[in-house]
Amino acid sequence: MAPASKRRKTNQDQQRFLCYGCDVERVPSQFPDCNPSADCRHLINTCTTCLKRWVEAQVEAGSFKTDKEDSKVFGLACPHPGCQGTMTADDVEEAATRKVFGRFDEIARRHIAEHTPGWRWCLAPHCKAGQIHDSSDAVAVTTTVVDDAAPPPSEPISKSKKSSKSKKKAVDGTTKAVKEVETKPDLIDIFECHACGARACVPCDRPYHDGESCVQYQHRIRDRLDEEDQTLQTIQKSTRKCPACGVNIQKNGGCPYMICHKCKTSFCWTCMRDIDPTGRCNCAARRYP
Repeated sequence: MAPASKRRKTNQDQQRFLCYGCDVERVPSQFPDCNPSADCRHLINTCTTCLKRWVEAQVEAGSFKTDKEDSKVFGLACPHPGCQGTMTADDVEEAATRKVFGRFDEIARRHIAEHTPGWRWCLAPHCKAGQIHDSSDAVAVTTTVVDDAAPPPSEPISKSKKSSKSKKKAVDGTTKAVKEVETKPDLIDIFECHACGARACVPCDRPYHDGESCVQYQHRIRDRLDEEDQTLQTIQKSTRKCPACGVNIQKNGGCPYMICHKCKTSFCWTCMRDIDPTGRCNCAARRYP
């Protein structure tokens, strides 16, 4: 190993390049090996530290880049002035910390689901894959559901009182209890993940209930579904979705100026539009400091 004095002299003589982000001359090892995106045509002029800070600031501010003509395009703008390049998920993962990329990936996944017709995510707990699902092969069937919880009859049921409708009352020969027999249309539409092979029922939006029709499955868990519906209605009444990342936000007072706790986007609670750098939103006579 060379003496310390010689090593210092070697470092001082090493060629340096100016970082456009921090305006400091740095050695090549302090720059990334490639441009922020594959679209970039300029020199590598943003150091690794500045690029990491840039990505974090863009994600926290909710400043994402999309193409209106192609909804699949989602990423971050290149920090180089005038560059039209887009940092994709792979570019962001390479430049950002694991925590920052996690936030970006979650918002990107939501964007894909909302803007891709027929897109579905795998419902398996440890699978993050998704794909376009074609429901044209779905099969329509008819299912009969028997309700054992129906009350006992007040009088015997005669043959003349039988209804011609799909919903009838039948008497159990053993217990003499009345059961509700109802015939309903059903649809068999199964989603199968290409990554892990997990199956899901598309009409129910649940993991596939093998051996049960949708009607039978929903009949079995109807109490739980009713409770979930009530919870969703309460959430919808008391919250609004962030215009950038879609997370539910509840307002408990104060002015309409809001900041999303997840993606840090500033927006107006009244018009639900982003607040631009000048402090304006979509409300005509309002300006925030």
